[in-house]
Amino acid sequence: MGILHFLVFQLLSNQVIFLGLVALLGLLLQRKKLPQVIDGVVKTIVGLLVLSAGAGILINAISPVVQELNKSLGVQGVLPTNDAVFGVVLQFATPIRDAVLIFLLAFLLHLVLVRVSPWKDTKNVYLTAHLMLYHAAFMAVTLPHVLHANSVVTIILGTIFNAVYFTFSPAITRKLARSWTKDVQTLGFMDQVGAILAHYLGTWCGSNDPNQDADHLKLPKWASMFRDSTIVLFLLMPIIFLGIGIAVGRDGISTLSGTTNWILWLILQGWQFTAGIVILLSGVRMFIGSIVPAFKGISDKFLPGAVPALDAPTFFPFSPMGGMFGFLGSTVGAIMVTILTIALHSPVIVFPSPIIMYFDGNVMGVFGNKAGGWRGALIAGFVTAVISSTAVIALYPLTGPAFGSGLTWSNIDYALVWTPLMYLLKGIRLVFGF
Repeated sequence: MGILHFLVFQLLSNQVIFLGLVALLGLLLQRKKLPQVIDGVVKTIVGLLVLSAGAGILINAISPVVQELNKSLGVQGVLPTNDAVFGVVLQFATPIRDAVLIFLLAFLLHLVLVRVSPWKDTKNVYLTAHLMLYHAAFMAVTLPHVLHANSVVTIILGTIFNAVYFTFSPAITRKLARSWTKDVQTLGFMDQVGAILAHYLGTWCGSNDPNQDADHLKLPKWASMFRDSTIVLFLLMPIIFLGIGIAVGRDGISTLSGTTNWILWLILQGWQFTAGIVILLSGVRMFIGSIVPAFKGISDKFLPGAVPALDAPTFFPFSPMGGMFGFLGSTVGAIMVTILTIALHSPVIVFPSPIIMYFDGNVMGVFGNKAGGWRGALIAGFVTAVISSTAVIALYPLTGPAFGSGLTWSNIDYALVWTPLMYLLKGIRLVFGF
């Protein structure tokens, strides 16, 4: 078990090492010369580290403010965030053991399904290893709760459900995005089914007029600088932080700002968030430029026609401004749900999730913008955030030992796929009495 623990928690679940090994294998299979192999592996690893550093900066910028908002509201609730709830599951021996086995077996079954599938769009390899592990943990705590299942049943069902999802859900985004990704990658997040909703929200509520594309808005000469997402975020994020800060109040923010003026501190946090995004996107460009050519060696050798299914930030560059509009809509939607759950005395108070607001919001914004311009992006971000946050009320009680921790899983597909599935399984158990 010690060796297995090392392989899973030190190697395979570490996306930097895992994808560095993927790049190494792919380049060796292409018989690249040593300098090319070193270049590809180093840029894959460094790109991921830069990406992760950017993500850490932006999360560290917004999380304290959101947490202070939660505290100032004077209620106990739940914060949807995958990384943190996985830490809760780690405390329980049986669920984490089952999660490790589900993670390994589901990935192997996924590769088999990709190999034997006759459909081109399902030829995708899910490479977001840390999310695969988090989702295995989700299965390990929810299936025993809804089915009263033992470990054997939990591992078998968890393996099948996850492998099917990892194989077929990226086909959705591959097909939706083919015209603008050039079919070299697809999405490997927990938003693939949600992308359908974002696409149709964009189609129904937006406009396919090219002039309405968030990335090509016709602006006066003086406003042409707003085509640069860095400038927009530099100006916009302090406003968002100030809005949240005013809701928290001077005293609450002062506990975070120390000797710095509380308003100035909020402005600086907004700029810090912007810097995190700029760093993240530069890492994405380096990572994609290395992993996609390297992956070709693996796909050509073992999985002909397969493309990598990659993490959410790899989709942000396809529509930087669309992602920004999605993020804005998502922020409004998530905060609105928090206010409503408090006002309506919901049994579960759902706090705004940085994961839903930023990562989901950006992905939904990209798909919404591609289908319906800036309005499509804004509405897609808002609606999916409302759905994701509201679904937490139903999902949280199903999470077994994680229930009561104040943390749960996030992302739109937990609302659209996994919460309904778990209630269906629970209904089947109640009907058949097992």
